[in-house]
Amino acid sequence: MNFSMRNFVKNGFLNAVGKMGDYWIILNAAGWFDKGVLLETDLVEIQAAIDAHSADTTAPNNAEPAPETSV
Repeated sequence: MNFSMRNFVKNGFLNAVGKMGDYWIILNAAGWFDKGVLLETDLVEIQAAIDAHSADTTAPNNAEPAPETSV
């Protein structure tokens, strides 16, 4: 089995979505892109994962129900 730095870095960023600030993921991924490790398609995949996570956390059906109040 051959080690792939590209897959290692990309999978690390994909696993960090939701656990690490989006801006940190984007800045670091851009750095690896500049170094020639990640491809533009990898950045698109990482951005899609960030967008999907953001949509999941802002969707109204995922919001906690409001506490019931006694009248």
